[in-house]
Amino acid sequence: MQNWHSLYEILQFPIRVILFAVFLLGTGNLLVNDAFSMFISVDNQIVLLLAQAMIRLGTMVIVNYPLIFLIRLVTRRAGSATAIISAFLGYLSYLIMTMYFARTDLPSTAYSSILGISATTLSTTFVQGTVRYPLQTGVIAAGIVAVITLTCYRRSRYHSEFGLFGFISKDTWCVINTCIFCAAAGTAVAYAWPLVIQAITYVIDFISSDTTNPINLSIYGIFDRFLTTLNLGSLIKAPFWYGTSGGSWISMSGISIAGDVNIWTNQLNASTISGMTGRFITPYYIVNIFAVPGMLWAIYSIHTDRLERRRLRGYYILFSIISVFMGGALPLEMTLFLLCPLLYLIHIGIVGILYSVFQSMHVYLGFNYTGTNTVAVMPGTLLEYLGYFRNASLYHSLIVVAIVGVICFFGYFLITRLYFQYLALDVFRTGGKQRFVDGTIEAVGGLDNIKLIHSSDTRLVISLYDPTKLNVDRLRELGSLRVYDTKAGHAITFGAASTIIRMGINEKLRNAVRSNNR
Repeated sequence: MQNWHSLYEILQFPIRVILFAVFLLGTGNLLVNDAFSMFISVDNQIVLLLAQAMIRLGTMVIVNYPLIFLIRLVTRRAGSATAIISAFLGYLSYLIMTMYFARTDLPSTAYSSILGISATTLSTTFVQGTVRYPLQTGVIAAGIVAVITLTCYRRSRYHSEFGLFGFISKDTWCVINTCIFCAAAGTAVAYAWPLVIQAITYVIDFISSDTTNPINLSIYGIFDRFLTTLNLGSLIKAPFWYGTSGGSWISMSGISIAGDVNIWTNQLNASTISGMTGRFITPYYIVNIFAVPGMLWAIYSIHTDRLERRRLRGYYILFSIISVFMGGALPLEMTLFLLCPLLYLIHIGIVGILYSVFQSMHVYLGFNYTGTNTVAVMPGTLLEYLGYFRNASLYHSLIVVAIVGVICFFGYFLITRLYFQYLALDVFRTGGKQRFVDGTIEAVGGLDNIKLIHSSDTRLVISLYDPTKLNVDRLRELGSLRVYDTKAGHAITFGAASTIIRMGINEKLRNAVRSNNR
């Protein structure tokens, strides 16, 4: 768990970069998307040009965030420009080998022109075809390349200058080894990845066998959120949003239209909403407009230091605005995945239930979109929701979504607070909580040495009467990632367990006061 929490510490900055990318993409969409023209209408060509640039930049960051994760990981672990260069070249080697050795009969969503990599006019004994692209393996690729790079970097520091390859410098040796082993890993993944695609295809076939079944929709919702977190969302979204798995519809002109999003968009333009489309999008309105803000403000509320809350208030306000108007679920879900996996599982489980509930109630709100992108699109935002009030046939769905959304806002708020206060540590009551509380008290010099204690979602801040009694080694044995000084006291990073530990220490402080009063 300590290693898992350390990933959050390392990747916290890239997640905020992704939030910034969502802001750029969302702002650009608000300015140029015709669906929002009734709210925002811009005619200035310079503004429109800047909006297009924001969309492009935001899209590039979101599509390639595994590379950002990779660079951050090797930078924090190795702290060397050699490791960064090795990681980037290793990543390219990995992608190129998946491009050359991957099967060509996989679904089109299994491939992606990552960083513009592609190959044309290939004809060899092992590789044939006209156009090939790397396999889309998401953050799994970043994890594989990061492990290889860090291992090669550490081993390269022992490279001898007097051996057979002594003429090669340590840094160059690191690059060479990283590229070789990443190429081997890419080749292995190219042969193994079809098994993953086969499993996902089986899930897709099962769901599409009866898209009116609430259980099937629930399974879709869970896989949608999980794969999106891994940067693999297109594998399950594309078949349902734009393919026949999401249904088909014959327009008045006799044209067959496939895919839930395509059907909704065409029916909306023709003012003939059938009442059966939009089922794969509806919960997005709940997640973006209600659930994410509810969870954000629950996290904000567990900060016990008023000065800290005042400092972070603007961040949580901005994050909430981004979620409501642009869609901010992805950065928060990444945070939950790394900081509190159990809460993440609860979240995707609730999303699955929402799909099931809306299907059972026959409540649908789709996504008005004419493209085929699944990575950088932002369905389920407030302006789109408000825009549907122009369509009288959608009033019932809009009202039900609002009611369920309000319930989810308070539900997410309560569940998130409950998690940080009671479930983040020792869920099965094995005594781990007491061990952490007693160990922390011992490490800070006892209850009598504690002047003041605060906590947040990731750390304890303890002000001590005698700082020399602090035992940093003992705190690290307990699982603390970092111990450092702040103006308010010593900050001790325990991850999501920080609130529970603070509550346990406060309880012992109160008991000690009662004993003294007697």
